[in-house]
Amino acid sequence: MTSRIGRCGLALAGLLVAMPAAAEDARTVTVRLQSDYDTLDPAKMRDSNGYQMALSLYDRLTALGKDGAPVPSLAESWKTDGTSVIFTIRDGVTCSDGHALTATDVASSLTRMGAPETNSPYAYRTTGTTGYSVTGDDAAGTVTFTTAEPFSDVLIGLSMPWASIVCPAGLEEGHDLAANPVGSGPFVLDAANSVRADHYTLTAREDYAWGPEGAATSDPGMPSGIVYRVIANQTTAANELLGGGLDVSIISGQDLQRLASDPNLSMQKVTPFGMQFMFFNHGENHVTSDPLVRRAIAAAFDREAFTAAATFGNGVTAQSYVSDGVQCFDPAVAGMLPTFDVEAARQSLAEAGFDVSSGVTKDGEPVEIRIVGVPTYQNSGPEYLQAMLQQIGFQTSLRSIGIEEFSTVLSGDDWDVSPVAFGPPMPSPNTITPFVTGNAGQGGSNFSGIVNAEFEAAREAALAADPAGTERCEHWSTAQQALVKDLDILPLFGDISSYFSQPGITFGNFGPYVIDPISIKIEG
Repeated sequence: MTSRIGRCGLALAGLLVAMPAAAEDARTVTVRLQSDYDTLDPAKMRDSNGYQMALSLYDRLTALGKDGAPVPSLAESWKTDGTSVIFTIRDGVTCSDGHALTATDVASSLTRMGAPETNSPYAYRTTGTTGYSVTGDDAAGTVTFTTAEPFSDVLIGLSMPWASIVCPAGLEEGHDLAANPVGSGPFVLDAANSVRADHYTLTAREDYAWGPEGAATSDPGMPSGIVYRVIANQTTAANELLGGGLDVSIISGQDLQRLASDPNLSMQKVTPFGMQFMFFNHGENHVTSDPLVRRAIAAAFDREAFTAAATFGNGVTAQSYVSDGVQCFDPAVAGMLPTFDVEAARQSLAEAGFDVSSGVTKDGEPVEIRIVGVPTYQNSGPEYLQAMLQQIGFQTSLRSIGIEEFSTVLSGDDWDVSPVAFGPPMPSPNTITPFVTGNAGQGGSNFSGIVNAEFEAAREAALAADPAGTERCEHWSTAQQALVKDLDILPLFGDISSYFSQPGITFGNFGPYVIDPISIKIEG
């Protein structure tokens, strides 16, 4: 993920046959999927459509609270012991096939997630870049999760969709988990009333009472079912909302404004977990290895104008590399970022030894800044950056690439500046480390060649801290500030996801592209 985890997967084109909406059954809610899911095996999912299904069909040990902090879910409590977290599992939990879920079952599912043969793409985000072990004690009703090295983000990692608990029948040899889910979650898949790549009918389990912080399907306003409709085209989805064929949908692009002006629809905006940020090449032969040059570039353009260009005015300017809805977000970072000031930019370049009297030159030669952008995710933001750098006298080049080329291009040396095409994909500051540290491990690499001892020390201290303690966030604050002190990175923006719903339907979100199914309520 993503890469942005909400934008993966192939889009499906064309109009879809209309399905009955909530009007036919006041207790059923019809929700849009932007494309088909890749698999129903949670450990192997890669995109937000799969995550939407996972949150509906499975449980996880923890969940995310409104402030981004982990809260009890399948586990009613936990305690830490060094590199281990000991979870106490709720009593009375059953799988969709009636099996009584045990601590050993939970341990088996989580062990499988990290097994090499499973080849889970995101398991490392649950435990850092190291291995782990899981044991279950059925008599005590506890699960002990032990990481090879300290990893204080483990409670957040275990709330992620890929850490969903698969029941024993789903792990049996020969079972096709990709198509036939077996979980303990609030809904079950009605395969007889589902058509692949078109719609999926889910039915609420009447006995479900062990959701996040005790949420239950018997709670007032809970729907008796969810119909997920696969609608790739934004205009088609907008028309279905207006016609009552959808109850809830994310909408973007040119259709957003016409829906926003409709008084019969409710609108809800969701901020992403991670912000997009700017990389500077720290290589020895790059002018951007100089902090003064990085500061000049940062002051040469207006980040709010970049946000507007990159999101068509539907974004938020970053205050750090995570949003203010993420645990350990530090608001003090915003005050450390340069403001738009062309004269200050020129002064920084002069201090760095460049001639700014006629363009930006060094030893009589013009200085070029090579920009790499991903239009799919930044639209005209890179073009705006290029124009502003030219305004202060740099010569520039702009290379536009696809997301599939991003890692290859930035692993090379033919670039100086690049807005990163994805923000940290889970709500933890630790997820930036594959992109800015020398010991990146799985999931990424230190494209920029950043060496920041203060960040490394704060990161290590944060990971070694008690997952539930206050020191963890104190260290992450230090880490966030360390990365922007010399502008090793520059926080830029986050896309705002816009959801529309029919009157009387409320819901919460798990990040910008996934609705929390247990939070859906129908008023009245």
